[in-house]
Amino acid sequence: MPDLKEPATDVEELQFDSEQENGDELELASSQREVLTRAGDPQVRALHDKQKRGKLILQPDFQRQFVWDRKKASRLMESVLLSVPLPIIYLSEQPDGKEYVIDGQQRLTSFFSFIDGTFPAGEPFKLTGLTAYKEFNRKGFSELPEQVQDKILDYTLRTVTLLKQSDADLKFEIFERLNTGSEPLNDMELRNCVYRGPYNRLLKELAAEPEFRQLLGLTRPDKRMRDSELVLRFAAFFHETYLKYQPPMKRFFNQDMERWKNISDADAAKLRGAFKNAVQIISSVFGPAHAFKRYYAGNASAQEGHWETKKFNYSLYDVLMGVFWDKEKNRVFAALDSLREGLIDLMASNSEFIDAIELSTSSLEKVRKRFDLTRQVVEGALANHQSQPRCFTRALKQELFDKDSTCAICNQAIQHLDDAAVDHIRQYWQGGQTIPENARLTHRYCNNARPRNG
Repeated sequence: MPDLKEPATDVEELQFDSEQENGDELELASSQREVLTRAGDPQVRALHDKQKRGKLILQPDFQRQFVWDRKKASRLMESVLLSVPLPIIYLSEQPDGKEYVIDGQQRLTSFFSFIDGTFPAGEPFKLTGLTAYKEFNRKGFSELPEQVQDKILDYTLRTVTLLKQSDADLKFEIFERLNTGSEPLNDMELRNCVYRGPYNRLLKELAAEPEFRQLLGLTRPDKRMRDSELVLRFAAFFHETYLKYQPPMKRFFNQDMERWKNISDADAAKLRGAFKNAVQIISSVFGPAHAFKRYYAGNASAQEGHWETKKFNYSLYDVLMGVFWDKEKNRVFAALDSLREGLIDLMASNSEFIDAIELSTSSLEKVRKRFDLTRQVVEGALANHQSQPRCFTRALKQELFDKDSTCAICNQAIQHLDDAAVDHIRQYWQGGQTIPENARLTHRYCNNARPRNG
């Protein structure tokens, strides 16, 4: 289905750790299985008039621009003169009564451009490349005999309109099934077709925030709308919280877009404020180089750990944005060292957390597990404990690293600060104090692998 395909452009793309969630299937209840459609056989002149009155939208912003060349558009006119049946035109009815073209844009644009005399870009439309009606080559619509003009204007096109009353999940499913081009639309591009309105526009606006783009490593919009989908992920967990999450992810996000489709100014302001707060905090904690990327600990054969350099992790994004959106920046900035250390250790050392961000990530169990573990680390770092703190400061780690970067356990050099851990010589749970005299520098791996029995 070529009309839904978007041409490739030279823009940056996000790379993700895994795509498991994209395989989520929507299971429709029996009450949802009736497709609400209206079939029709309007003449080309009626559709042209509807387009002129603003009731038929040829190029909603989810559609690509007109890309057919003059010869292909001319051959369509010749097919009409030959009475060749054309494929069905699919439309989507909107709440305001307008209809969007979801399949058939190139054909309708060719018809309307020929009747009007010019292509969308402004160049004249004269027929070319005709083989059965060669005498009409180099002629415009107004230069054709009247009976030929009438044959084009009176030609009937089969249309199927998805009615506005259609269930949102079912409508998404229909769009997905129509979407059979050589470069099919992804889930977010399909949502952009189905869920029109202020909320959809807000997601795009937030995706364009400079600080957010910087964290994603983008200077321009992602060509497949994955930056907008990331904003939607945040918004869905912001609105519902992870405690109300129910799989699959695809439906969870669809339901959020349906519910907030016509978001109020007040609710939009709340979402915008929460989103920006989370972005600013994560920028301070990790910076653009490491935001939403995993830290991998070393192992027995190679003690050095490392940061993921390219691939973005959906699950890390969800929990970091979902935990930090309501935190007071002043408190966070005062605890940056502890937060960074705690979160890196969570990624590198906590097997439950690692499992929850890598495998079956859209399951209810894994979503709750990773949110709970992240909240525990963040709340613990921010809490005003009266007891002895458990985490050494980053300043002390830097001091020890600068003095001697050798691991106190394996006696190998630690190559970079993020791979270093400050370990209690006398273990914390045995009463060891978090003071410089009880501190030693180790690889994160070596620290986690050492015996914990004294």
